[in-house]
Amino acid sequence: MVATGALVTTTTPLLVTSAASAAHPRAIPAYTIRLEDQILAELRYLPVEFVPAGATTTPPTTTTSTTTTTTSTTTTVPTNGSGATTTTPTTTTPPTTTTTVPTRRRPTRSIDPAMMRRGSFTWRFPTLPASFKRNWSVGTDNVILRGALMRFQMDHGLIATGSMDGATWRLLVETVRARKFSSEPYTMVLVSQTLPQRLDLYQNGRVTFTTLVNTGIPASPTANGTFPVYLRFTSTTMSGTNPNGTHYHDTGIPWVSYFNGGDALHGFIRPGYGYPQSLGCVEMPFAEAKALWVHTPIGTLVTVQP
Repeated sequence: MVATGALVTTTTPLLVTSAASAAHPRAIPAYTIRLEDQILAELRYLPVEFVPAGATTTPPTTTTSTTTTTTSTTTTVPTNGSGATTTTPTTTTPPTTTTTVPTRRRPTRSIDPAMMRRGSFTWRFPTLPASFKRNWSVGTDNVILRGALMRFQMDHGLIATGSMDGATWRLLVETVRARKFSSEPYTMVLVSQTLPQRLDLYQNGRVTFTTLVNTGIPASPTANGTFPVYLRFTSTTMSGTNPNGTHYHDTGIPWVSYFNGGDALHGFIRPGYGYPQSLGCVEMPFAEAKALWVHTPIGTLVTVQP
């Protein structure tokens, strides 16, 4: 994220002043994008997981236990020529093998989760589209990080700018120290412009909703790339200029999520769906647009691919 001047120039550690931490105030750590990655991953706003260097994986262990089984064997023992038989117990011990599944050991809770730690990042959901995943890079101001910060800001009553500021940084630190993790699934939208054009909604790496859509005509195409939803309406009016110079003024456009300039996901009545017809928006039937809209809050990332 782009830090404000106050965050860059602060030299004296800031203190948490919330009531919950007043008894034991701790300094706010200096802001870096790398630490923002770590905290947002810890809070589950990112599709990646932060694995501290101290976290170890215990290799599989195999233990062998024994079960004693007693069987009876009959043998003939001559006794004074009587030919009597004697039963002698015989004990066998077959081995039983038990394998312990590997478990990850995390650092103890005494470690401050808001402080920079050595570690690595791994994908929580490896099945996410490659065109989406290639946007991520640790320690960089990328669109996946911006979308995650926008979601955090919206969830905590801040203006969803997607850029870091002092209030957001303090709240991030307090939230991770309180271990108030996001309980919402990680959601992104994939729009494919290959015919027939379609939209897939991913939640925690699984496609949970699919519909045919219309994207932009050649004279007004839908740009490829990944963009965060930044403005939403249940119904709005769309006005503009057609490629031929005429103007349009469409009222009552439902279930609108703007993600790139004037391009939005929304409902629109067409004779059919699955091929270019719009002026850059991603159109779909009304019912499908309504079903999708509840899963595209501010900060949701929309990837448009060829």
